[in-house]
Amino acid sequence: MDPYFSLGYSQLPAALSSQSCAAHNPINYRKGNIGPRRMLENLIQIVLGQSRWGKTIAMDLIHEKVPRETVGRDTMVRFQMQYQAAAFAALEILKGTEVDRIYCDYHDDFIVRRTVAGVIEYHFFQVKTKGRPNQQWDIGELFALKKTGALDTPLKLDAIRSSIAGKLFLHTIEFGDQCREVTILSNVHFKDEVHDLVADLAAGTSSKKYTRQFIEKFAAIVSPDVPLSPEQVEAARKKLSLLPNVQYIGDTLEAFGIAAHNAIWKYSEIELHQDEVERIARSLVALVEERSCAPISGLSQSEIDLATGVGLEDLLNVLSISTQVYNTLQQGGDPAAIKNASILQRKLREVGATESMIEAASRAKVSWDVWLRSARHTFPDFTLNLLLDEIDSRCKAWLLAGGVLADLEKFVQEILDSNSKKFGALDVDLVFGGFCAAIVRRATR
Repeated sequence: MDPYFSLGYSQLPAALSSQSCAAHNPINYRKGNIGPRRMLENLIQIVLGQSRWGKTIAMDLIHEKVPRETVGRDTMVRFQMQYQAAAFAALEILKGTEVDRIYCDYHDDFIVRRTVAGVIEYHFFQVKTKGRPNQQWDIGELFALKKTGALDTPLKLDAIRSSIAGKLFLHTIEFGDQCREVTILSNVHFKDEVHDLVADLAAGTSSKKYTRQFIEKFAAIVSPDVPLSPEQVEAARKKLSLLPNVQYIGDTLEAFGIAAHNAIWKYSEIELHQDEVERIARSLVALVEERSCAPISGLSQSEIDLATGVGLEDLLNVLSISTQVYNTLQQGGDPAAIKNASILQRKLREVGATESMIEAASRAKVSWDVWLRSARHTFPDFTLNLLLDEIDSRCKAWLLAGGVLADLEKFVQEILDSNSKKFGALDVDLVFGGFCAAIVRRATR
């Protein structure tokens, strides 16, 4: 056994420089005749920062010194988390109920717009993050509120007005009843004192002196120039909420991608593959970033709406769903228009259908759905169910055979030939629509 390999690490430098190693001096080695002992020598010399001839190697210090400037990098990470939060909020648009638009870095970090019974309401968000998960926000950081002393000077009132929470409260006055809620969203928790303060503000009373003073001075803080009615003050105090320890924002897109996938399924039931999830996650955040950074000086209201906002058409584009196909299904009364548009597009694209053929298929499906609703009141259930079963079995056979586009017309014609006498209104387009409906139905089983 080579004597070097029986030594401890602390003994190696001494052993290598001893007389016993003279026989193994590097100069005695011939090219191509380097053994394990020589390899170990080289390794130790590198660790010690020396060349084989005893000279000190100039080490690269760029990674050994603590960087003086990392603020820009940290700031970009914070902005990315803001974009993720806004992108996640935008996915609720897919639900197709109240939320219809998200504004990015316009009036605040982002705004969720809702239309409730024909009335527009705004939900304002401030995204505040910290670098370590065990850190927490306190009332000084969020409200600029002191726990001791009197709240008795314009300077102290102005400090609260200019705080994170104070700026959010200004929206409650400026937008009045159209301000639905204001929220501080964070990747970490808030201290109990913050939760207590928000609850006490909503209640209008508190056992803590500094909170009572805040409540008493609230109107002077949020509206120093315009008097507010007691009802306005109470409504404004109740609109602040907290969203702590949000898990879908982070310094990478991994958590956001998972949460976005779940949200897309929740709101639309669209099935996605992993590579699609990653692409959509990147595209969503990039979309919000683009809308957050777009210049708006000199633009009209409608142009600002497009430049700063994210709507359904934007999301459909990210999800690779044709707006035309969606609109056709939605206007035809399809309650799951996004999901069904996605299914129909995917399957028909797989078999080589063009975009114009897919749009024609969506129109045919709508015509079939309309005809079928009427047929249920016109034909006996038994007769109609036989037709539906035949379409479904033909669709299954077509899919199992590989879904060749050229075979589709043959299947449609066979169904039409065997049923046209029973159902006089049936034609090629209607049966094709029934076939498309069967494709969607089978994909959702």
